[in-house]
Amino acid sequence: MHLHSSCPASASRSSSARLCGPTTVPYHIKRWPLAIACCMHSHEGPDSEPFRQTFKGQQLYSLMGEARVGKRYYQQVGSERGEGFVQYFSSGPLRVDVDNLNDQMRPAGALRLRHAQHPHEAFGMVFNFDGVIADLPTIRREAWVQLAQQEGLPLSQQLLYHPELQAMPPEVAVVRLLRWASDRKAGVKLAMQHAELAGQLLAQHNRPQEGVREWLDTLGRFNVPCALVSTLDRLTVQAALARMTLHDHFQALVTVEDELDTISQRLLTASVKLRRPPNMCVYFDSSPPGITAAHNCTFKAVAVQGMYRPHQLKAADITCSSLTELTVINMRRLFANMGSEWMDLQKASSHEDDNSSNRRRRITNAML
Repeated sequence: MHLHSSCPASASRSSSARLCGPTTVPYHIKRWPLAIACCMHSHEGPDSEPFRQTFKGQQLYSLMGEARVGKRYYQQVGSERGEGFVQYFSSGPLRVDVDNLNDQMRPAGALRLRHAQHPHEAFGMVFNFDGVIADLPTIRREAWVQLAQQEGLPLSQQLLYHPELQAMPPEVAVVRLLRWASDRKAGVKLAMQHAELAGQLLAQHNRPQEGVREWLDTLGRFNVPCALVSTLDRLTVQAALARMTLHDHFQALVTVEDELDTISQRLLTASVKLRRPPNMCVYFDSSPPGITAAHNCTFKAVAVQGMYRPHQLKAADITCSSLTELTVINMRRLFANMGSEWMDLQKASSHEDDNSSNRRRRITNAML
């Protein structure tokens, strides 16, 4: 089973089953050009003709034309109505939603017996690299400060810690929020400079967040599979994990090469790679959109405090200041009421059964 974007051409190229997203434009092109800067092997700038002729360059240049005043550039959450992927077969497309994935990936046979004896192995842990493993919001803020110093541009502390600065793509934030450029060409040039500075700062980042290493070691002792999702490219994530000596703690990676559009699609892809149903997975994130996407996918959500305040993360099942506060028992307690929570399917007796039981009771009393 191959993971790819929802493009009709991709379905005709292969007869194998594909899990696909709902749009044809990869979302990572719109979200964050740091992946583009890290993937570029040449030193061609954003204004050069070879870069414009590439697919990524065309999508990056077309982004500013799609921007609208007043639009909020948060990451798309997805799965608001339980939708998942489109699975392509030779007979035609088949839409697979979250409930179908939970039913199809339910353990059975010997695996179910093993999970009954070792309940920790039935869970799947999914981590957000951008805010939980590495402190990318701080790296991006430092890149904005360095860019303002190099170009002599004004940057106030209020704008530096503005939530929209992290939510917007850099080429849009330069024009709409920071007011450093007035046209698309200048905005893309500054955005590429910011991406280059952020990539250099990330290359110097060799220490994970507090408690990450200890928590991953604990999960490894209990044979709990872990996956990592990120908006960066695979090579950049693997290099960062190698510097942090965490490269052997994750069994699956979900990066921009998977060409997924929403946060929920990344989470569902991670659960498929871990071979765990979505309702048996836990997602660790530090942003409200990630928590919402986790609940839309029937994940359990653990919020790690970072750039957002605790009251903004109250929708999570567990909120902690760092991963050092967590134990494996906390993860098991998340699933203690599974099957009896809100919106879970329940078995209820029908009115006919109630009437028949009352009738039998009356007959018994009359005989007595």
